[in-house]
Amino acid sequence: MPKGKTITIRVSEDTVEEIKGVCSNLGDSYNFNQFVNQSLSAILEVINHDGESVPIPKFAMMARLMRNYEESVFENGGMNNGGKG
Repeated sequence: MPKGKTITIRVSEDTVEEIKGVCSNLGDSYNFNQFVNQSLSAILEVINHDGESVPIPKFAMMARLMRNYEESVFENGGMNNGGKG
């Protein structure tokens, strides 16, 4: 595991509740700390981007896809049939 530092951030109670709600919607994929850590990394990725169009952070796209997925999309879309269910 990479070496890390512990930090304390202060956010509004509404924000904490919203993040907890998002994490619970994503199931076991994210806990609160992972969500905050990956969010900070995503912000840095956007800030450090050199191109004209600002990228959508990969973390946010993955979280959105995970939130909106339906099991039926993945059930028959395995590697054996080229993803065509």
